[in-house]
Amino acid sequence: MKNKLSLKILVALVTRTGGLTYKEISLITNYHINTVSRYVSYLDNKGLIDMKQEKSNSIRGRKWVNVVSLKKEFLQTKDIADFFNKVIKQLGGGLNDIFTD
Repeated sequence: MKNKLSLKILVALVTRTGGLTYKEISLITNYHINTVSRYVSYLDNKGLIDMKQEKSNSIRGRKWVNVVSLKKEFLQTKDIADFFNKVIKQLGGGLNDIFTD
């Protein structure tokens, strides 16, 4: 089975350009954190996202969390069609081949 991109995760990353943690993506999309991790790994392997690590201010002590954001070239587009054309070109396929929802 070919891995596909979730439109929910893509929209979450587009609307929050400062980046999101896995937990924040999970809360927005209602996906389990392991599902988020699988989709983020797919996006990272395809070169769509930037990932950086930051210290969290968790009450359980400081720990490192991954902050995920779309690369700037995907956010700096003329219109929605240009955005999707860039994403489809990067992923190498058509709409039906790429998106799950």
